[in-house]
Amino acid sequence: VNDIDKPALETKGLDGVVCGHTDLIGFYDDRTEYCGQNVARLCKEGSFEAVMWLLLNDEMPDSERLADCCSILSDSAVIDQPIADMVSAVPLQTRPLDLFPVAISLLSCFDPTPCDRTLPASRSQFWRVMAQTPVLMHVAFGGSLNEGRAITDESRTLSWAGQLLQILRDDHAPPTPREEHAFNVLMICQCLTEMRPACFLMRLFGSIVNDVVAGLKASSSMYVSQLRNDPYTWMSSRLRRLRSPQEAESWFAKRSSPIPCGFEPAEVLAGSHPEEDNQLRQDPRALLLKEQCRQLLGTMDGLILESVSARLENLMAHNAMAPTMDWASTRLMMLLDVPDDRMSLAVGLARMVGWAAQTLEQFDSGVSLLPELHYAETELPQPPA
Repeated sequence: VNDIDKPALETKGLDGVVCGHTDLIGFYDDRTEYCGQNVARLCKEGSFEAVMWLLLNDEMPDSERLADCCSILSDSAVIDQPIADMVSAVPLQTRPLDLFPVAISLLSCFDPTPCDRTLPASRSQFWRVMAQTPVLMHVAFGGSLNEGRAITDESRTLSWAGQLLQILRDDHAPPTPREEHAFNVLMICQCLTEMRPACFLMRLFGSIVNDVVAGLKASSSMYVSQLRNDPYTWMSSRLRRLRSPQEAESWFAKRSSPIPCGFEPAEVLAGSHPEEDNQLRQDPRALLLKEQCRQLLGTMDGLILESVSARLENLMAHNAMAPTMDWASTRLMMLLDVPDDRMSLAVGLARMVGWAAQTLEQFDSGVSLLPELHYAETELPQPPA
């Protein structure tokens, strides 16, 4: 066997490289924080609009600012007929998630201040996109508009999350207060994650140009590409087929490998053992979402889902695998009757807030994230002594 020449240049890319610091999110053993605010408290208050303001402005809004935020979202939730005509031409069988970057791109073409890159303008552009994207989705789902709006006067008092839930369900009746609160909690928990490809794209945009909407187009495309095999649809479809804990255990026993998504390796808490009491360290937000699930167990199907999910979680705990926030979100959206193929879209819409905040924070830091390449016939730069 001939020896293989070892390349002269060895690089590991950007793996393991810390590219900066963020105050947007903090992870602790017993809690997660957004801008120093405990997410559990934010979820108890149940206002996704307040969290939007917090992440974009690095401070909690007072009652007047929160009212202004809600008013802006409500007033902006209107689209012109030309945009509606364009998206209504998309085939109805198009996967809802694939409409996500399309909607953002279309809306950006009709933005009244496309060339304004000041921070106030960037925030205003984001508010408009956030308000109008669900309306455009309503049209893409085959819904009709009333003077450019997707929501009737009866539902105008709903929060942004409540209106989105009604649109996702194609429901003429507004969600109940309990359902609306649960969906607000889901949006709050899902809006920020650890560094992922879509987050890095937003930070890259922020380090070069202060263009939130352009970043959203890129990050939404990345998000959609990564979910070509949609884990939310996979999890919900499997859970829906299992009608008892015993059936869940039988299905799990026949698998050649653990459940491929919805779980992550977890540390066993001190003084416990996973095979005895399943005490694993979990994302605090997953626990918050599971608590919302327990608040919605009003039907036999809901009770079956709870028992099946609990059995699968116990089985996975034997391998020191804990349920993720995505697993808990899937369970909650099933109880809220969100269609399986629209769950990932709901999560993507929540993530838009965190993505926008990443761009603004990176731009404000002034730190460049553009790396260098080693080109052929050039010397690799040597690090300083």
